[in-house]
Amino acid sequence: MRIELPDGDVLIPDSDFRKRAGDVSDRTGRNWDQQGCPFIFIGNLKYRPLKAGLSWLASRIKRRNPPRRAPATPDRTASAI
Repeated sequence: MRIELPDGDVLIPDSDFRKRAGDVSDRTGRNWDQQGCPFIFIGNLKYRPLKAGLSWLASRIKRRNPPRRAPATPDRTASAI
């Protein structure tokens, strides 16, 4: 069941959201609740806003800094006399 929201987002059941987010387990979904992923209970069923939930997940992605290049060393082939 999908519930349309006035802001253009849509509420989908938690199980559908977890499938779209990589088919993660219920335990991972509960961890997301503690970390701040938006959800609401309606009629004893947990729903998540699709756009807001996916943007929350995207904001949690950590990017590694690219490895630094080795500093350029001066040419040491000419020896000092």
